[in-house]
Amino acid sequence: MDQQSPLLGRPARFWKSEGQKGAVACQACFHNCLIPEGHRGFCQSRANHNGMLYALNYGFTGALALDPVEKKPLFHFQPGSMTFSVGAPGCNLTCLGCQNHDLSRPGPAWPGGRYDHGIVFRLGQMAMDNQADSWSFTYSEPTVFLEYAMDLAQEAHASGLPSIWVTNGSMSADLLKALPPAVEAMNVDLKGFTEKFYSEVAGGRLAVVKDNIALALSLGIWVEVTTLLIPGLNDSEGELGELAAFLASLSPDLPWHVSRFFPRHRQSDVPVTSTKSLLAAREIGLSKGLRFVYLGNVAGPGFADTVCPGCGRTLVARNGFLVMKDELAGQDRCSFCRTAIAGRWGRDPSQGQKRLHKLAP
Repeated sequence: MDQQSPLLGRPARFWKSEGQKGAVACQACFHNCLIPEGHRGFCQSRANHNGMLYALNYGFTGALALDPVEKKPLFHFQPGSMTFSVGAPGCNLTCLGCQNHDLSRPGPAWPGGRYDHGIVFRLGQMAMDNQADSWSFTYSEPTVFLEYAMDLAQEAHASGLPSIWVTNGSMSADLLKALPPAVEAMNVDLKGFTEKFYSEVAGGRLAVVKDNIALALSLGIWVEVTTLLIPGLNDSEGELGELAAFLASLSPDLPWHVSRFFPRHRQSDVPVTSTKSLLAAREIGLSKGLRFVYLGNVAGPGFADTVCPGCGRTLVARNGFLVMKDELAGQDRCSFCRTAIAGRWGRDPSQGQKRLHKLAP
């Protein structure tokens, strides 16, 4: 088979040959899988054939939607805009409470998609037809469909549209460094703040995620962080205090989304997060120096509003994912007290009408 085999998918990026009977080392994430000939990596979406690594999920769109950008969640990046959201099979974590486990963990029996070099242009046309203001790679983990996501991001960038990476933050540093300038914003799922929790509940490594949040900020990517508050597992006052202090040490302007947990997958016996716990987490975040803490998966007065840390005025009022009022209107300062409000506030709705160029086959 040639290097663009329709049965194997697209040739992968971020790997090297190990010279051990055709084995390859995937370098997309922290697992650094050593993949023997004829086998797949941990994510089940990258396979070794004849000493070459292939992305089995290239062009395989498992989820597609036009979403409010607030759903990612991003509250300081083009509020009120619509983002064209794409997801493909695969993940590099094994979260016990995964809300998309059928998409994220397709299993070794999943045959993979067929390499389709025209899918990027067709999706670009669809985003243009729907007047999208940005692209988002989400629903599963974009790190494991990185070839597909990066090609789409480059196509969007060429047309003037930014891209958003919704991620567990467990990618390799080399992959993260390759995302700008096409990827301009990122929501990182910081699942807890102990290595024990990461190992036992998520199958990941906290240190990797911490390093990548700091690296993304240093690269100029707009970053917001989400923590799903799971009762009894990652919601202690001490752990949340350390987490919030870490984020504040990177930037007090880094928005933190604290979200309600609902029983899912292998955590069906864990109770729903109480509103009291969410409110307590918000107070912890603010007490540690964070200026913007939001509550997710729960409705309540002011839970999702952007409030000026200078004068206390509500600048962006939200009802769920719907923006009801935007006093910033593309500005980066409070119009009442002139306090600087960190974010990417400006957007040009006409961007979605720009023609996307077609990739060469």
